[in-house]
Amino acid sequence: MADAGIDNDDIRQVQDYMRREFETLMRPLKHPVYHYTTGAAAANILEEAKLRATNILYLDDGREMLHSVTYFRQAMAMRQDADPATPAGALNEMIARYLSEVGDYVPPDIWIATFTAQYDCPRQWRRVAEQGHGVALGFPSAGIVRAADTGGALLAPCCYDDRTKIEIMTRGLNLLEKLYAKRLKGISRPPQADALVRYVVRELALFGALMKPSEYAEENEWRLVLCNPSQTAVGARRITALSKPDYTSLYIDLEIADATDRLPIGEILIGPSARQQMTTRAFRTLLYKHGYDRADVVPSQTTLTN
Repeated sequence: MADAGIDNDDIRQVQDYMRREFETLMRPLKHPVYHYTTGAAAANILEEAKLRATNILYLDDGREMLHSVTYFRQAMAMRQDADPATPAGALNEMIARYLSEVGDYVPPDIWIATFTAQYDCPRQWRRVAEQGHGVALGFPSAGIVRAADTGGALLAPCCYDDRTKIEIMTRGLNLLEKLYAKRLKGISRPPQADALVRYVVRELALFGALMKPSEYAEENEWRLVLCNPSQTAVGARRITALSKPDYTSLYIDLEIADATDRLPIGEILIGPSARQQMTTRAFRTLLYKHGYDRADVVPSQTTLTN
């Protein structure tokens, strides 16, 4: 949803840019993906036939959004170094101000459910074990692609390549400067410029949802991303608070079930724990309860050591 003062041509150019850049990041999903979580959360997902989509600021306690902001600032610095005479000083000042305010008032309206291609992964089990015994819901590629369409979400792989991150942000800045220049026309700071910058930077938050540090590339993470579901009073009521040990998080329910109220689950992995067999039996019963007759429950073969 654009701010007042953003004309239709601006919106068209920004959306064309977003579509092109998103397509450069995409690749076909040819393998199952897994959603690692706690046993309690996995049981609730089966019960409600919904996935929890977390606000982008609360992934890994907000550090991922800061990662993308860092690359945006690097792209700004590189453009300035390449052309010190650029007349975009006021524009850069506005961008910097909005970047510094990311998350301070209203969180970006980007919500994410995460998956990984890693099967029975010790690192994933260790991460979940900090909150309880682990369970991983496995989704076949075709099923999760259909589910994304059902929920109005985008399914995309994360970007780990630092050069690609800079290139995407640089092209976004180039477009923003082009739109900004249209508004100058002899005016030092047109009244609609702030709205333009706010709109474009907010749209670029989509790419922030897909950018992860390069050292995590082996995770091969995919994400269901839901953009701008809370732009109305009705949509805002979807936001739910979740208390964590040392902070409060925000999420919304992502409805991706089919007409029979079932998720496209192919198998469930039961993580290593002292009572793994009991959890395995429990989830076999839950699958039967909810009619997942084609899904299997597989105990992890991983052994976690301290």
